[in-house]
Amino acid sequence: MNDAIYRIGTISIYGFGLLATLSFLWGSFVFYKKAIGSHVEEFHILDGVVMSAFWAFIIGRLSFVVLNIGTFWNHFSRIFLFSNFPGIDKWGVIIGVFLGAYWTIRRVKAKWLDWFDLISLGISAGISIFFAGLSILTFSWQYTVLALIYLFIFVFGWGAEEKYRTYAWYKSNKTSAKSGLITGLSCSAWGIVSILEKFIFGKMNLLEILWGSLLFVAGIVLVYIRSGRTVNEDIKIIFKHGRK
Repeated sequence: MNDAIYRIGTISIYGFGLLATLSFLWGSFVFYKKAIGSHVEEFHILDGVVMSAFWAFIIGRLSFVVLNIGTFWNHFSRIFLFSNFPGIDKWGVIIGVFLGAYWTIRRVKAKWLDWFDLISLGISAGISIFFAGLSILTFSWQYTVLALIYLFIFVFGWGAEEKYRTYAWYKSNKTSAKSGLITGLSCSAWGIVSILEKFIFGKMNLLEILWGSLLFVAGIVLVYIRSGRTVNEDIKIIFKHGRK
């Protein structure tokens, strides 16, 4: 995966880097389309994309360094030697995307979950392209499976983003539904797929299970908090049905 798939003069374009770029561009396009449809100003959208790209790269690379600290300890110059020591952490990239967008959201005084719902769609779309490309470069059925799962998450989220305000179970007895459903469901789905990814590659460990489980629970909690439901109301419903 480190071999150059194209060579232009003395400049090499590596498979991993090319895939990362294409997947980010596709994810950004998905976010752009949804944001334009939500009447967000184009300048703010592009600003968010640029900031997300910057922080995604920085945090993704630093996360990779921390997770492989043995390689970089006492050789910190290797952090910048991407050809000899390539690597970027997926979760660091995702965190960086959200962080970069958050700085833009603060400046424009927008609702952060309105943006995060759309960003989550872009991330799922981008990851599906990335894994699809990896399946071709590595001839790996595991990456094909993951690409199809992320594609399903994206397609489901795309449809739900247009309809969730009408979901009776989500808005309960409230007149309108709050944003956050897509972010929460995406987070939970990513947690499950994270565990599945390690399982099908035979790299399962306790830390991975805990991380995936944390994402799953956090997503469910976010959905519940943002829904129109309350704990007291749900407890009453449970006891009411229990008496029947």
